[in-house]
Amino acid sequence: MAHIPVMVTEVMEALQPQPGELYVDCTVGAGGHARAILERSGPDGQLLGIDADPSAIELARENLSSFGPRVTLARGNFSEL
Repeated sequence: MAHIPVMVTEVMEALQPQPGELYVDCTVGAGGHARAILERSGPDGQLLGIDADPSAIELARENLSSFGPRVTLARGNFSEL
């Protein structure tokens, strides 16, 4: 089953990811918005993805594996930031 992120175009227009920057996705889920950020901030942009659900972290790890060390994933809740 493919994951289709909601409003990714609108979010990218608002965020305007730039090469070499560090981004934090506090509800990374399956990684749809994270992928869009990484595609636009490459080849040296970094992303920290956080999610409270361990299965979401594993799914994001699979879906974002092609970005290698540019991605760091952590289990946590954005309310703890």
